[in-house]
Amino acid sequence: MSEINIEDVSKHFGNCKTKDIRKFQEKTPEGNYIEGYICKKSNFYLGSLVITKVNGEDCEQFVQSMPKIEYFNNDNEMCYRDADLRHQEVCAYEKLDGSCLIVYPLFDAQGHIIEVIPKTRGRAVADKNFLSLYDKCAHGPILEFYYHNHDRYRKVKNPLSHAILYFEMYGILNQHEIIHYDTGIDLRLIGCYNTRFFKPKALGTLCSEYGFVQPDKIFVWEGVWGAPRIRITSRKFRWYFDHVNITAEDLIAPTAHDAIYKMKELLEYLNKKFNEQHGRLATEGVVINCSTCNKVQKYIKVKPREIEVKHRLENGIPKSDIRKEVLKYFDDYGSEVDEIYKENPNHHTEYIHRMLAEDYPQEYIDKSKKKIESIFMNIWEAKQVPISTHNLCDELVDKYGDQGITHCMRMFAQEYPMKKKDSRAVYQILEIKFHKRGLTL
Repeated sequence: MSEINIEDVSKHFGNCKTKDIRKFQEKTPEGNYIEGYICKKSNFYLGSLVITKVNGEDCEQFVQSMPKIEYFNNDNEMCYRDADLRHQEVCAYEKLDGSCLIVYPLFDAQGHIIEVIPKTRGRAVADKNFLSLYDKCAHGPILEFYYHNHDRYRKVKNPLSHAILYFEMYGILNQHEIIHYDTGIDLRLIGCYNTRFFKPKALGTLCSEYGFVQPDKIFVWEGVWGAPRIRITSRKFRWYFDHVNITAEDLIAPTAHDAIYKMKELLEYLNKKFNEQHGRLATEGVVINCSTCNKVQKYIKVKPREIEVKHRLENGIPKSDIRKEVLKYFDDYGSEVDEIYKENPNHHTEYIHRMLAEDYPQEYIDKSKKKIESIFMNIWEAKQVPISTHNLCDELVDKYGDQGITHCMRMFAQEYPMKKKDSRAVYQILEIKFHKRGLTL
């Protein structure tokens, strides 16, 4: 593609610099070949695509990725002026601890939908690991959504056929920090984009019509005259809120900003009570889909203080958070890491640093560079060992996981004395499996 065309592509990505644009060529799950460009700049368009060719034919298509979700702070331009109170609503949905899966329709040169494709933020087509997890989810409603609004081999009937859907794919099979024991693997709709992001009510209507399920709505604050207050709407966590000392005054919030500070406190109450009952945290926090003063739809994440504190440590970034981003890298590029590393040894570093920058200032990342590289190499090495060793580690965790990783290693030495040379790899794999299952090392 010529330089002029690259500049045209950059306009789709907020006029980012050409160094932040990467070319891609991918084969889709149904065997179509797509070419184009992906935005790598950490801005509103991170992970967005401009598809330029489909099966060798010119076919321009823009795919908006899920933008970076910012932490709530006092500088967020939420609509909170008195004159706007009647029109403002804040819906706070549970922040499920999984991976964002972006689903988009692929059009051919004639304007027909030929495939519905899942992608992650870092790729144009999801890695085979994510594709296998996606196949385990009930994604019939997604296909119904697109083909209801667009006959497969005809022209577009409804503008919704161009919409991009955003899901959180979560559960034990895609485990991170918060353990969702009641879910193997599933999808929850967290957003929809069709020239703009849908507001909460429009998203709810979409769910009612097509059978999508959203994350649990934990809180709602509505700006009305009088004494605006937070409503606790969560069925999932209602029992725990009923058993902590929350008064009617605790729920009063005159502005949207006040409401969010109150929500932060309520999340602390919830996690405290849940931890007393189950020995673990209930939730990582909430995501708020709201409007700014400029009427722009925006996603903001709000976490309990004890989780935010972990993200503000003076001695760098916690190992668990680095491991989380490294595992995301392997989710995106797992089958290609060897080839990518030979071509660009800094590719993984740039990716992991960029993801960590969403939660940490640069000085924390600089302090943690050696730790980041060490964890990446350990996980990469662990993923390269034979499947039999992974199966062996699964057995150790199943049998002895509740007694800690040291006991698992002791039993490994006793039960597999001939595999002593594999001890380092076994320990690295056990670390990953303990982390994914939420077990204490």
